[in-house]
This record gives sequence, C-alpha cells and structure tokens, in this order.
Amino acid sequence: MADKVEIRILVDNYIDIFLPPSDAASYPVPGEASQLWAEQGFSLWIEVSKKGQSIKILYDFGRSNQVLLRNAEILGLDLRRLDFLVLSHGHVDHYGCLSQVLKKTGKRCKLIIHPDAYGRKRYIRLKDGSYIGPWELDRKIIEEFSSRVCVSAHPSDLGFGVYVSGGIRRKNDFEVGMPNAFVEIDGQIVHDEIQDDQSIFIELESKGIVVLTGCCHAGVVNTLMYAREMFPRQRIYALIGGLHLNNISETQMQQTINCLSQLGISYLSGLHCTGYYAQRILMQEFNEAWIPGAVGAKITFVSN
Repeated sequence: MADKVEIRILVDNYIDIFLPPSDAASYPVPGEASQLWAEQGFSLWIEVSKKGQSIKILYDFGRSNQVLLRNAEILGLDLRRLDFLVLSHGHVDHYGCLSQVLKKTGKRCKLIIHPDAYGRKRYIRLKDGSYIGPWELDRKIIEEFSSRVCVSAHPSDLGFGVYVSGGIRRKNDFEVGMPNAFVEIDGQIVHDEIQDDQSIFIELESKGIVVLTGCCHAGVVNTLMYAREMFPRQRIYALIGGLHLNNISETQMQQTINCLSQLGISYLSGLHCTGYYAQRILMQEFNEAWIPGAVGAKITFVSN
C-alpha cells in the first residue's frame, strides 16, 4: 500500500500555463513550460512511494513520436528511470510513441499489455457508413521486446499497492462503449467492444483507491464498480484520466454523476477524451473535487 502518489500529465489534448495551483495540483509556469506541446493523445508519468522507496510507471504513450519525448525532456523526466510501462488499450492516440519509449528504457523496465491491444486492424465508422483507418499496433514491436513484455488480460500486481486492472467486466446496460469503433477479425470488420481497455488502481494508505484511466471505454461506472470488487474494503478516493463522455446519452451522463456522488469521491479530473461539455458538467457537479487537467500538471496525493 502506497503512502504517496505523484501523477504528472505528460501528454494530453490541452495545455494551460496560467492555471492556479490547488491543494492537490500544481501547474507549469510561463518560461520553458511555454514550450510544452499538446496533442490528441494521452500519457501519465506516475511515481508511487512507500516508506522512502518508489516505482515509476508510464501509463500510455501519446499519439506521435515527438510530443511525449519533447515534454519529458522539458519536464526533466528521465525515461531510463522507469520501472513499468502500461498500455491502457490499443488505440493510436495511446500507443503512438511506445516503440521509441521501449528503445529508450532499460532492460528491467517491463511493459504490461492486454493481448487484444496489438496485432489488430482498428477503424472508426463515420456517419455516412465509410471507415477511417486502419490503425494497428504492430505485433513485431511486441515480439522485438518480448523478454520485457507481460501479456495478460488479468489483473497485474506491480507492487507498492499498484495494480493494472486487466480487462474490465461490463455489467450495466447504459454504458455502450464506442459504437463507431470497429476491428478486423478473421477478415471481417465487426464492432469493436475494446475489451483490452484497462485502468490502474493504486491503494493509498488511509485515503482509498486512486483510479487512473486511459479512455475508460469500459465505462466510468463499470470501471469504478470493478475497482470496488477488487478492493471491497476501500473507498474510491480519486478518478483521474480520460473518461470518454463526449456524445453520450443524458441517461449515461446522469448515471455517471449518480455513481460519483454515491461514492463520495474526493478528487476528479477528466482528461483527454472526456469531452468539453462533459468536463463542464462534471466541474459544475463536483466543483470542490474537480482538478483541471493540462499538460505538465502535477497531481499529488499523500496518506495521513
């Protein structure tokens, strides 16, 4: 169980160097931080400590080969110090810089990846019925670094109270995933349920579970309920990451708000794919808990 969790937003869709600090978050100030880049992508640098020792995790890898590496250099984050790499799912805005990161990290740095996240052609269907894509995380990349790769659909224990969820069970009927996502299987293009979606759960002593999500394609409620199943005696303390709440139904939005309210969550930050309108609603509903997200932001949680 951790006694400190530090989360640095390395890649996100948004950047703002004029955000005021809060009790849990600090932000870059004008100067060199003005050279940070944003892109339609996602990556978190996570440091989890316990009794003076720590592990460092990179959760997702942005979309391009440039932005993550540039931002890491500006923020003084040395990729060679990483202990674990975790891919939330096999979409291009999350695996974009993975190959470059694997080349820059040491042999002891392990990659945790779901078996459905690579070697599959994925598409987005437009309203006119046409497709854009395909995007595919090349199987050759995983095979090249196979000695450092853990392929699993099940939960993984990284130590220090950190767990990768593995595939998340879908239990409700109002979180419908991404209806316009498709995947090629056995030569046929079929709806993609994105079963490779996985989150990170961190046990923070005296506080509860910190839930980190890449895109949350399994659904916010499904993900939080799965965390509760894994840690039935713990409360959900914080939810940070992409929540994919853009273009959802009013029913799903209200059910999400109800779930967060019932859990009594202390901190909430919707990043990346959460969507502007959903961010605005969540900020209004959970004003005291809301943490504005932006590239370079540092979020810190400490046990009592």
